[in-house]
Amino acid sequence: ATLAGGCCPGASRNRFAYNEAGQVRIRAGLPIYECNSRCRCGAECPNRVVQRGIRYDLCIFRTGDGRGWGVRTLQRIRKNSFVMEYVGEIITSEEAERRGQVYDRQGATYLFDLDYVEDVYTVDAAHYGNISHFVNHSCDPNLQVYNVFIENLDQRLPRIALFATRPIRAGEELTFDYNMH
Repeated sequence: ATLAGGCCPGASRNRFAYNEAGQVRIRAGLPIYECNSRCRCGAECPNRVVQRGIRYDLCIFRTGDGRGWGVRTLQRIRKNSFVMEYVGEIITSEEAERRGQVYDRQGATYLFDLDYVEDVYTVDAAHYGNISHFVNHSCDPNLQVYNVFIENLDQRLPRIALFATRPIRAGEELTFDYNMH
């Protein structure tokens, strides 16, 4: 199902990523192309999800088991819904290697490799970012990583979007698998 008029260059070449409710319907690993400034559709287009930003009430809290800070949702989140974008400073992989050694000594890292096609860039959320900086790792996560392209179609620079893998209860901690590709 494509939108009337094919909507946007990315969406027309690829399967439409969202259903009418804005829930992702393609498997993780496939890229998401959202409509952008080159499209004639408006802000309410169903192919504009990640670019609308966080739509849930989330809060940072101190974990009880020594994992530092975490993020929980204050409202129920439906399965396959967009929750947040992993935001930070975009640096080269060489710079990430250098910073990573410093972060390792400090015992914390906020580096996310953008290795969708090749490992050239990394997102560093240590000094600049959003609430995603506080989301903890889990081997059984409730968030899944997707690579999203909106204005920029350079495959080396995807935006990192986190979608719910299952329904998430109000009050539940949000987690993703740091080793997931």
